[in-house]
Amino acid sequence: MLATIEYGQVTQIRLCRYPDNPGGTVSAYLVDGLLIDSGPAHTVEELTDFLKDKGLKTVVNTHHHEDHIAANALLKERYGVELLAHPLAVNKINQPATLFPYQEEVWGYPIPSQVNKIGDTVATHNFLFDVIYTPGHDRDHICLFEASHGWLFSGDLFVGTRPNVVRPQDDVRQIITDLKKVKDLMPRLLFPAPGKVIAEPVPVLEQTIRYLEDLGQKVTELHDRGLSPEEIMKQIFGNEAPLAEFTQQQFSSLNMVKSFLKTD
Repeated sequence: MLATIEYGQVTQIRLCRYPDNPGGTVSAYLVDGLLIDSGPAHTVEELTDFLKDKGLKTVVNTHHHEDHIAANALLKERYGVELLAHPLAVNKINQPATLFPYQEEVWGYPIPSQVNKIGDTVATHNFLFDVIYTPGHDRDHICLFEASHGWLFSGDLFVGTRPNVVRPQDDVRQIITDLKKVKDLMPRLLFPAPGKVIAEPVPVLEQTIRYLEDLGQKVTELHDRGLSPEEIMKQIFGNEAPLAEFTQQQFSSLNMVKSFLKTD
């Protein structure tokens, strides 16, 4: 399934395997010949066909996850586009992915693609995008910011104002730092990979930061009282999130608690 929404000069391209179920939807964004993320494997042909007359020149992957990179190879083959990603993502995108069953079902296996290391900026004919390093969701995660219009393309950094699950690799304290960094840019439009585009996002980002900081404080206080991560999770969240079972515990509230308790 492919659906588009126009936001001035930016096109949101919503991609999902399931026409009647929005679960697993991820957005790519097209602006001035630049595609930010290329979606999951199940929508590669549809996305590639949609882009055939759009003047596509460059694809930037916000990170290496399978739902953000899968059309890279076909877009390069058909249209000769340049592929860019953070240096830490290059080898991961260039190699076959290892997926859990839920990832294969929802998004599918991406074909490896030869991406180049992104620099500090990405220029199109009309715009200049700053590359913002935001490693909380993954060590190779970046955002793009177009300062003259206040456009922030946040990949998977922002997933909602009250997230209650993360993966084992997520660093929630770093995510808080990342959210503060992009909030301080004073964006006027937030273009996330999951969810809806947000106008005037600064208050939303501030709300999310407060929520996560309060959550971290609760986790720390309960840990200092001697509670185990499992006990802390139950006291704060109640039962484990349903998503945990479906994702083989990859997205879970327990992971959220454990992330706050990690020490370097």
